[in-house]
Amino acid sequence: MPLDRRSFLLATGALALAACGSDKSSGGGGSANGIKPAYLLQPRFAREMIVPGTSRMPFSLGDSGALLSDGPQTLTAKIVDDAGNVVIPTLSAKRRRVTEGIVYWDFHPTLDAVGQFTIVLDGGDPNGTAISVTAPSEVPIPYPGQQLPPFDTPTTDAPRGVDPICTRLEGGACPFHAMTLTAALATGKPVAYLIGTPAHCEFGTCAPGLEFLITAGKRLGDKIAIVHAEVFTDDKATTVAPAVEAYNLAGEPDLWLTDATGRILTRFEGVWDQTELDEALAAIVA
Repeated sequence: MPLDRRSFLLATGALALAACGSDKSSGGGGSANGIKPAYLLQPRFAREMIVPGTSRMPFSLGDSGALLSDGPQTLTAKIVDDAGNVVIPTLSAKRRRVTEGIVYWDFHPTLDAVGQFTIVLDGGDPNGTAISVTAPSEVPIPYPGQQLPPFDTPTTDAPRGVDPICTRLEGGACPFHAMTLTAALATGKPVAYLIGTPAHCEFGTCAPGLEFLITAGKRLGDKIAIVHAEVFTDDKATTVAPAVEAYNLAGEPDLWLTDATGRILTRFEGVWDQTELDEALAAIVA
């Protein structure tokens, strides 16, 4: 049975604080790097969807339940296991800016064991932030290393009950609805597949995420096949679209980048900016 909007948003509860928390400006810090003991890393990704290996983990800085709109150029942290053993002594991430009020830092730790871990921000709350590594068999969302599953996404010529086909906020529908994902995967090119709804995004990151992809698409031209699918079937956002159900998503936006064979190289979840997207695409598109 299709999910309604309320059910879908309830399913994104794990992302609610990280993605929807109110942003506020950093008021300076109690240490040389601007980090206060109350600061926590607030995840902008579903922590239960991480599998063993190297993972992308975007975090914002939180202070008393609110997300900060600025912070140091670089953050450092460590990761400990559930027994308190340090498994990664030093991680660093640089600040990325999505909009004036949304910043994040992307860490890329390698955790090969399934289990519970804690990432502890240097200078921040010593209790840290819980993260999980889940057995691949228990993760229903396509993840790096797998083949991206084909799906006949709605197109301008065959909307498949999705109206509007694209809720881009300005400039009309984006140019990524000419072919299905199935067709894109058959082109023999790297593929970028975005599921997100700019007009109804609860997190404030879908609209800029799409614009960053449009900018990248203009630069790369026919070197890559790009497809966008909406989250809801209607402009009132009452029913979740088949593209969401096909990939068992519990949040959005999500962006998969593949090589020319369709193998997933990275998955961007929740938030990304132009610089991080361009860096990832440069490694994929020759």
